[in-house]
Amino acid sequence: MERLVNDPDGLADMPHVEYIRDAGAEGVELVMGLIMRGALDEKVNELHRFYHVPASNTAVGYLILENTA
Repeated sequence: MERLVNDPDGLADMPHVEYIRDAGAEGVELVMGLIMRGALDEKVNELHRFYHVPASNTAVGYLILENTA
């Protein structure tokens, strides 16, 4: 989530197989977050961040960003 805010270009250079290696089969869903980030300006304000790992092995994350201008 930190890299979505501050290093989206670095994430864009990461091959999809690395997302899967780091986060499992569902890791490629992180690409959807990267697509969302591409619709925003280079610098953004982070309004809210929530990350939770419930009893199962699937984590949930929410990130609310806005353009700075």
